[in-house]
Amino acid sequence: MNAKRIIAGILASVSLLVTVTGCNENVVENEIYVPIGTTTKVSYKTATAEIKTIETEEKIPASLDFSTSTTFTAPFNGKIKECNIGKFQKVKAGDPLISLDTTDLDFQITELEIKIAATGDYIQREYYQIELDKLLEQRKAAVVTAPYDGVISKCAYAKEGSEIQAGGLLCTIVIPETIYVFNSEGAGKNLRFGMDVNLKINSIDYKGVVSAAPNTVPSTASKNASKYCAVTINDDDVDRLINENDGISAADAGWATIYAITTKRINVLVVPDSAIKKDGNNPFCTILQGDQKFDIPVEIGVSAGGYTEILSGINEGDTVILAEK
Repeated sequence: MNAKRIIAGILASVSLLVTVTGCNENVVENEIYVPIGTTTKVSYKTATAEIKTIETEEKIPASLDFSTSTTFTAPFNGKIKECNIGKFQKVKAGDPLISLDTTDLDFQITELEIKIAATGDYIQREYYQIELDKLLEQRKAAVVTAPYDGVISKCAYAKEGSEIQAGGLLCTIVIPETIYVFNSEGAGKNLRFGMDVNLKINSIDYKGVVSAAPNTVPSTASKNASKYCAVTINDDDVDRLINENDGISAADAGWATIYAITTKRINVLVVPDSAIKKDGNNPFCTILQGDQKFDIPVEIGVSAGGYTEILSGINEGDTVILAEK
């Protein structure tokens, strides 16, 4: 009995549902169907266009040298007669430094002087005189004296009586206060004359000014000249380097690092570099407004420190979509 009632109730419900549906066709047409499953939401990595100062600091490997230095070499094959020098030794102008034995040279000079006095042939005498002048120059160069107050930066490690070949190094004298920093390989191409820079020598910080840069090279100069840059160390820092931190030894080691701010823009509108996209050669930014995005052409300036300067096209506060890496 109960089963019959239940079946009858179900049939009545079905009949009512069919009747209601059939009378409300507009309801069916306007019905919203929700798909089964979850909805995927698109997300973007974004940034805000902002006003800030951007800059690029370059790290340039460099060497050290002295703008005032004099190098002496052996004028002939010979022996060391006297040696009064050592590396990093301070010397005074006129001090005898090193000399070569000129015994054989003296004999050749005397022989030529006799020949010149004895010959009546003008051409032969002129020939002898040329040869004599060469030997006299060699004898003069065989005795080295300090040309000015300075320091021995390099020298021959030779005892008295040891052999030395023509052209071999005798010594190099420098004025320590003329130490400077340079790069001749083109790494300083973005440096400009008069630019303030920071230096690191023997792990200690100093300051200097660019005294030679590619932008000062004449158009007629060689390509190698355009690769050269130099930095003069500030006077106070030179004193500190020489007197406190053994600058002569630092120069002998021959390395330094130049730190230079080569690009700087103060209080400009910028976006991250990855916000700049290109259509051919035309840059644009994709702006996000609510759920909508728009490609906006932009005019760009310099890039520095991971940001690009915006000259026109978008405004401060705009949300830009970053390109995926």
